[in-house]
Amino acid sequence: VAYLRHYLDLVTNPNHRKAITRFLVSQHPLAIERMRYKSRYHRVEVPRDLRVCRFGCREIESVEHALFFCKKTAELVNCRQGFVNAMQGFEPSVLTVAPWNATRVLRGLIFRRDTVCQVAKYAYKVFTIFNGEVMVWPRGY
Repeated sequence: VAYLRHYLDLVTNPNHRKAITRFLVSQHPLAIERMRYKSRYHRVEVPRDLRVCRFGCREIESVEHALFFCKKTAELVNCRQGFVNAMQGFEPSVLTVAPWNATRVLRGLIFRRDTVCQVAKYAYKVFTIFNGEVMVWPRGY
């Protein structure tokens, strides 16, 4: 974990730093994590395959889906395009992200000192977009 701590010094915006920290410790607002635990209102854990995107994609609402693949809102698509444009000079692999390599590409961007600030800013924006929409809980959960 110590080799990841570079983001604590490099990401100077507190909101961006909190977003990347929440992403790294799996405390983000996406369904893949939120539906993993029982709560006061939801007494049972939701099976992974039912933790679908709140924007109606029918895909699992994971970090990879939120950051790279969800296309159901123009705001998210525009935000992603800005991120991809910013990353082109640093990491061309961001242009060819596919479901099978999304985690590897994302880790590579976070581990790099020259891209971690942009990833943190992007994660903050994406989490804000997702927080603006109510999470869809499956019936019976």
